[in-house]
Amino acid sequence: MSDFDEAHRLVSELVQDFRAHEHRYLSPEYQEAEARKDFIDKFWKALGWDVDHNIQKNPYEQEVKVERGQDQAGARKRADYAFSLTPNFRDVRFFVKAKKPSVQLENADDYFQTTRYGWNSQNPLAVLTDFEQFHILDCRYKPSIDTALSRAVPSGKFHYTEYLDAEKFARIYWLFAREAVVAGSIEKFAADMPKPRGRAVQRGLFPGGYQSIDEAFLDELDEIRADLARGFKKTNPDLGGEDLTEIVQRTIDRLVFIRFLEDRLIENQHLVASFGDKGTAWEDFIAASRKLDGVYNGIVFKRHAKLDDRDFAPDDALFSAICEDLSHINSPYDFNAIPIHILGSIYERFLGKVIVATDKRARVEEKPEVRKAGGVYYTPEYIVRYIVENTVGKLIEGKSPAQIVEMKFADIACGSGSFLLGVYDLLIRYHTKFYNDHPGKAKKGEVVERDDGLHLTLQKKREILLNNIFGVDIDMQAVEVAQLSLYLKLLQDETPGSTRAHQLEFHETLLPSLNKNITCGNSLIGTDILERGYVFYGFRSTS
Repeated sequence: MSDFDEAHRLVSELVQDFRAHEHRYLSPEYQEAEARKDFIDKFWKALGWDVDHNIQKNPYEQEVKVERGQDQAGARKRADYAFSLTPNFRDVRFFVKAKKPSVQLENADDYFQTTRYGWNSQNPLAVLTDFEQFHILDCRYKPSIDTALSRAVPSGKFHYTEYLDAEKFARIYWLFAREAVVAGSIEKFAADMPKPRGRAVQRGLFPGGYQSIDEAFLDELDEIRADLARGFKKTNPDLGGEDLTEIVQRTIDRLVFIRFLEDRLIENQHLVASFGDKGTAWEDFIAASRKLDGVYNGIVFKRHAKLDDRDFAPDDALFSAICEDLSHINSPYDFNAIPIHILGSIYERFLGKVIVATDKRARVEEKPEVRKAGGVYYTPEYIVRYIVENTVGKLIEGKSPAQIVEMKFADIACGSGSFLLGVYDLLIRYHTKFYNDHPGKAKKGEVVERDDGLHLTLQKKREILLNNIFGVDIDMQAVEVAQLSLYLKLLQDETPGSTRAHQLEFHETLLPSLNKNITCGNSLIGTDILERGYVFYGFRSTS
């Protein structure tokens, strides 16, 4: 019996079970968690995926990431299933959103959420299913609630009784079965999908002119920067270009970081959406910044001499409108689905421009060095990964955490931190695999057990970051972004429970200061610098 025939047999058994007790399964009392356990998990297992992690135990080396949380009123949860392929576990190939069968599957909100998962992770397809129905959605367009219901793939809707038809089931199997995805089924399918016409055409990287997440978000950040620059200058005419560049970026960094905390469910409140509810958007924003600084620390929320000054008075209506557009309610961006390295590449290009101010106006221009070079050039993530795995990866191979703690990895022209982020990610994955392979060697406070295996604690990830990662760049804005990216990586898998537990146990803020690790300076120095008494934090002479 072929893999396809076996899958069809297993799914046909699920169909018979569902049909025999359809009245119960379509009852509102039958919950999503039950549907997933009874049918949806088994459906994907039949297609060859290790949903239960019977084979892949290491949580950082699992092809199927399963989110067991439930929808919260007024909130957006993470995608229920994220599917990837060995060894690129971070590269999601497609997402699946699950619902309970009693819910009408074809609704704008669920279509919007599902397509946003795919678009933000740069995947052309996603699936929305309750087992009774199976809908394949086109994620190449920038998500919009107004057009969400038009995103179903032609002939991509199936009723569970159609799974019995081998020909119709084959359309699902040869697109989403593990063996099919390995063979490039999704890419081939997307290449044959209808191309946009007329006003639907967008600038970007997807075949056919669809705008990718990085292009779209960069465009939005550019618009926000220009609006904030003009608004800040209008109400604070004494601000020069350098100050405007700095405080506008810090404002944007805070908004992005808050949205990250919201979408990762680390913060339960939707702060960005609430700014301006009482007509005091800027005041609310500054108050939240002070509160978040006390919880998180780090450069992002630290008090800024001009930005946090009580006399600084921006246009409140303008800032309120920006927050409304960027809020979880209206924004197409899902910061739980956007890979952190994508955010880094966006910021790399974002930093290629500065704000130039005259007596009354402010405008955004390319930096002279960027203009001269013909644009910003950044290293693609797959090249970063290859270099890191074949340098740092080879260096730490076979070593224990106790040996690695003595090692220092530095990028002396780190920019926005793409290589540092790659090294930090590798170290986290290496330590996690080590402790899952040797659980008896983990010390107290280094790991925590979850449903899918052992995870590093926040404290252990802080320790790795402070002990191993160092960088220097001459551009202070780049240093700020590098620190921001590393902070996002540090918090990536945290939850409200894990962050609260850390605070109760260690009585400290969640983020360590990276001012001694990632610093602003010129790496081109003379040999006389040692004679001047400079001290390099974390390093010692080997002579």
